Amino acid sequence: MNEPRGGSGPDATERPKRHAWSQRLRFSIGAAVVGVAFYFLVSRLVRDWNQIPFHELHFAPVLLILSFAVLLLLHFPLGGYAWKQILAGMGERLPLTRATAIMTVTQLGKYIPGKLWFTLGRVSLCKREGISEAKTLVSVLVEVALQLLAAVLLLGIALLAVPRSSVPGPVYLFLLLAPLCFVAIYPPILNWALRLVLRRLKRPGFELELSYGRMAWITGTYLADWTIQGIGCFILINSFYPLPLAKLPVMLGGYAISWMIGFLALVAPAGLGIREGIFSVILKMVMAAPVAIMSVLITRIWMSVSETAMATVCLPIVSRRGRNNEANKTPEA
Repeated sequence: MNEPRGGSGPDATERPKRHAWSQRLRFSIGAAVVGVAFYFLVSRLVRDWNQIPFHELHFAPVLLILSFAVLLLLHFPLGGYAWKQILAGMGERLPLTRATAIMTVTQLGKYIPGKLWFTLGRVSLCKREGISEAKTLVSVLVEVALQLLAAVLLLGIALLAVPRSSVPGPVYLFLLLAPLCFVAIYPPILNWALRLVLRRLKRPGFELELSYGRMAWITGTYLADWTIQGIGCFILINSFYPLPLAKLPVMLGGYAISWMIGFLALVAPAGLGIREGIFSVILKMVMAAPVAIMSVLITRIWMSVSETAMATVCLPIVSRRGRNNEANKTPEA
């Protein structure tokens, strides 16, 4: 007797089990990588505790507040604006407030292993706005590509202000990503790649209606955003440790390269541990090793608190929009 259609055989039963096992494996690997990275950071900090120049440490609450203001008032709105521009290239009009709220709320999903949950969350919330899954998915792919390109450009600019002898040679290899990214965002090539991806995902195709000039503008927006984040981090560190303005290029370059490596490390959610390890190595160029480790740990807390605070503020906007859409779909009695 033939098996009924719909996949009720042994293979259909095994697929969910394999998927669940794969999810648990990825989570376990991610947790192990994060645990090991933070173990080495914290153990190094404890070991070198006596080397911390406590006489140089201070607390400047005004600078601490200013560092948070830089993220909340500049970083998040800039990210929302850039994503809004990408959606506009797909024929979707989303108000800046709504775009920022959706982006910020779903951003917390990056802390879940897999690097897909923030995308799935954005897809879900965009469906409430009438934006298709395919367009939302493509917007995230383009967003990540332009963020990566902007980070590479910021690294290149920062390297111009840093003595070459103090920069490890492999760092310059990341600059090779720049020409690749510039080619990848060329509209005909980008649309060709998007058609392949959408066909593979069995989603309806569409053309991304963004000129190369507009793509460059959005990339410039992300470049400004990365610069603002680096400046905010510079202000944060100066709220407890004196760092001269001449060291700002090191901060900007280190912030950019640590983000890139953290992003490329797929097993580490939000680059946890990986980003801190790379950033601490960079910061050792301008401060004692234990202070550098302390700085990157505080920077992670600073960013996570800011993301959580902004998501909390934006959640009512997202929820209200969702309720309004549901009410509009309810037929009149």
